[in-house]
Amino acid sequence: VVHFNKLYVGFMFRRYDEVKQLAVAYDAIASLPFNTILISHCMHVFYGGLINFWIARKTMDVSWFDRGEKAIEKMRSYADCSSWNFQNKLLLLQAEQCFYLEDIESAKRFYDAAILSAKEHKFVHEEALACELAGHFMLESGEGRAALPYFLLAQKKYHEWGAYAKEKSLEKYIKEQFGSETTTETNIGLSIPAEPDLRKRRAS
Repeated sequence: VVHFNKLYVGFMFRRYDEVKQLAVAYDAIASLPFNTILISHCMHVFYGGLINFWIARKTMDVSWFDRGEKAIEKMRSYADCSSWNFQNKLLLLQAEQCFYLEDIESAKRFYDAAILSAKEHKFVHEEALACELAGHFMLESGEGRAALPYFLLAQKKYHEWGAYAKEKSLEKYIKEQFGSETTTETNIGLSIPAEPDLRKRRAS
């Protein structure tokens, strides 16, 4: 649990090198038989999946992508039992999956759907996270101006959640990336997703 908490904090503050190192160690711990029940916890699956896709994009190591896909399958089973609690998490994992696959249009729709689902189901912290990850996706896809409203909305939602350290961290990142372009505009258009085309999966 302590190890996962460190992994979670590193991920939330975008400390990639630290997260990768912790993820490798966590994966070794998770493979032990007595940890099966623990790692099946929905939040371990959710954040573990997001981290796996992040590392997969950075390293182009398909083994991390495979771990992310397994997280999607587990989350889909949770969503089948309770769409209220898990739909937004599944959608965000699918958005990150499409990001890796470079299925840009599908990724946009999944990010938007994840944001909308989190909003409708009152998960303000996960609405914030979905907005932030959508912003990183837009930025890395060369759509910087489209990314800014997502980051600003994420900052607003982190504030609503009471995550002031995260809010300040994101505020600093926004100023570094956008400088004088930063505004208070947080309006974003949300669209409906389709299933990702896994035929576009790229092996390392």
